[in-house]
Amino acid sequence: MYLTYSPKYDHLTAEEEQLLNEDVELIEKAVSVSHKLNEKRISTRNAHAKSFGFVRGDFIPVVNEVADFSEFLKGHNLGVIIRYSHPNAFVSEGSGEYPLYGCAVKIYNKNIPVSAKFPLVNLPVFVTNSVSKFLKLHIKANRFIISRGTPFSLSFLKIPGLIKAGLSLFFDKEILPILNNVMKVLDIEKQWISSYDFHSVGCFRLGERMVKIRLKPSPGKKAQKGEEVDQAKTLRNYFLNSELLLDFQVQLAVDEKKTPVNNLLKDWKEKHSEFITVGKIRLPKQNISDYETISYENLSFNPFENPEELQPVGRMQKIRQKIYNQSVATRQFLNQAK
Repeated sequence: MYLTYSPKYDHLTAEEEQLLNEDVELIEKAVSVSHKLNEKRISTRNAHAKSFGFVRGDFIPVVNEVADFSEFLKGHNLGVIIRYSHPNAFVSEGSGEYPLYGCAVKIYNKNIPVSAKFPLVNLPVFVTNSVSKFLKLHIKANRFIISRGTPFSLSFLKIPGLIKAGLSLFFDKEILPILNNVMKVLDIEKQWISSYDFHSVGCFRLGERMVKIRLKPSPGKKAQKGEEVDQAKTLRNYFLNSELLLDFQVQLAVDEKKTPVNNLLKDWKEKHSEFITVGKIRLPKQNISDYETISYENLSFNPFENPEELQPVGRMQKIRQKIYNQSVATRQFLNQAK
């Protein structure tokens, strides 16, 4: 038994739609000033701006009763591009970042222009189920970013509103799971970025079913740990000498209570729905320094460009659709002349 997709999972209220439209207008402005803030030649993403590197490889579908990615992507000759990143909107130098990381996966057909993108993170917890609270915080954050990128900036005047919006997340009837997720964030240990399990925040369609995604390194790789880990340097050195194998897995939504689609505060327990491998990723030895170009950084990992049967699902995912679309369109337009 499993839950089947319905548009009801994506429904937004009129208030949420209004806040979303306000946020989308700010996204364009925030991306437009990003090159000034980050001292880059190109406009950067409004989240996950700092890239540690791109890696290319092959995706080998594992056909079972759950999925056949060769059908979804219309062929067996499938490639993969992975971008490892940090979620901050600002690009910091050095290796002292807090160990929250992103791993954006693009699986594509090598013969025809069909692909699917899956933005993943190493800690799949969220601190609110409230779409309106999240959007209000995002709006305040974008206004702060825009003010930082304008001449004679008075960005410090935006800080009290940003703090207030952040604190509002904790005035919630679900305060206990919120605090539990905050503790998970504080407890995470830094290690080599490719040795983490990476997860989707929210669900995706898998045909008529709904799933969460996990990218899991194959057993046998010992993780380098410690605050001194330089993620970009370690990635470059690793792939000059070794390959990496990863399992691309899905976890089916089976029950509204045990595997709730729109409750991002709750982990789905494997005793209720186990992870099933639907693909193997092989990242061979390569010089990833070759990918340190504008064309690679300008790549889109927008999951809303996926085929319909692989689209993101859920209310929080729905608001990301307009945000992703605006961010990608603005960044690619500004960078095309550079």
